[in-house]
Amino acid sequence: MVIGVTLIPFFTFQHLGGRERGAALAYGVTMLSLGVVCILSSPFVSALRNGLIFCLVGSIGFGVFYAAAMFATTVTVFCVLTGIAMVFFSLAWPAMQSWLGAQRDLKLRMKSFSSFNVAIGLGLVVGPYIAGVAYEVNYRLAFSMVFVTGVLAALLLFTLPREKHYFELPVAAEVAIGDGKGCERNDNSDEVYLYCGWLTNLLGWGLTGAVRTVYAWQVDRLVHGGKLVLFSKALPLHVFTAHSTPTAATLYSWMQSILSLGYFIAILAMSRTVRWQHRFGVIVACQALLGAGIWMLAGSGSLLVILICHAVLGAFAGFGYLGSQCYSSTNPQLKHRRIAMNEGLAHSVSFAIPVAYAQLGTWYGVTWAFRYTPLFLAAFLVLQLLSLKYAKQKLAAGVLSAQQIVCRSRNGTAVVVQVESWDDEDHANGCLCCGRMLA
Repeated sequence: MVIGVTLIPFFTFQHLGGRERGAALAYGVTMLSLGVVCILSSPFVSALRNGLIFCLVGSIGFGVFYAAAMFATTVTVFCVLTGIAMVFFSLAWPAMQSWLGAQRDLKLRMKSFSSFNVAIGLGLVVGPYIAGVAYEVNYRLAFSMVFVTGVLAALLLFTLPREKHYFELPVAAEVAIGDGKGCERNDNSDEVYLYCGWLTNLLGWGLTGAVRTVYAWQVDRLVHGGKLVLFSKALPLHVFTAHSTPTAATLYSWMQSILSLGYFIAILAMSRTVRWQHRFGVIVACQALLGAGIWMLAGSGSLLVILICHAVLGAFAGFGYLGSQCYSSTNPQLKHRRIAMNEGLAHSVSFAIPVAYAQLGTWYGVTWAFRYTPLFLAAFLVLQLLSLKYAKQKLAAGVLSAQQIVCRSRNGTAVVVQVESWDDEDHANGCLCCGRMLA
């Protein structure tokens, strides 16, 4: 998918006659297709016992239709073909994450998601580079790479075991901690931060979409105007022009690779600890850094500064994505639905924000929206804070879900016991299924 998304702006500019609005529309349609199908499919996707079937069909369908988009002659036809491709992708993506989320042990689940996101990060780093090199040779070669990788992904799926064979316990049960004895209470902090995690994730991917599409036009303008330098105006070291190499498309692919490298580094750092979870102060600090990076991006003509700003944006996207995955997969009965909703909301906003930034760029200049992004982020923090308050109120009212106590009985059978509260009286009474005292 990364290769295909990287191709959108310059294929739109050079072969479809579009500008920043055309590129933003093409990118937005792909993300909107992904988001809408994820949301609409969330109530029933978990009904299929083997979710890897969604992954198989989705991988092949995505590769076929996205590769067919190379034959498009208008932005509309291109949007239709890539939109259909993303419908298939939207079946595969949440299903794969749900398979990973079936791991009951918190630390092992965190490790699984971290490894998964590290693999994504590597793909995000290498994908734009592959797209840039292939596009320079022939744009049809780049689209053909999308088809080849889709088929390879489908073949690799045959090496994965079915969820019910890979994870021994039934969906309704959790793996007990320690030596398998005693009880474990679900951490309600994940429920409290669920909506805030979704908001953080959709913010990261929405702004990533805006930079990938709208800012690509700014890169093209800087290069053709001879205003992009390597270091600074006082010490340019090198000036990039339309008549020199690398071209604007290649420079853009470098920026996307660095953005992905930031994502990769953030995932690696977060996988080593869980201290970043359930801390609103960490979210505030990350969004402040993001605001500063995008503000600098708007006015910079230095390739070095632009690359650093892309790394900051990628790191924030990784921070929001891994957090939302962890919070969405905690409840085993709702994990597939929540993961699908998380993906749907994030990618639906990935349509809205780029289109909004492109329209503002048409009215006030390409970089206008980027300069005022810090104000938008400040207002968004208020929304995130309200989401925490709302979740806490629902939890206090007992609306989110009854707490689960999980234990192993003496015969080794996992049992889930639902209780409405967890107070001193519950502790005194002990576990309702085996009579052990609750720790």
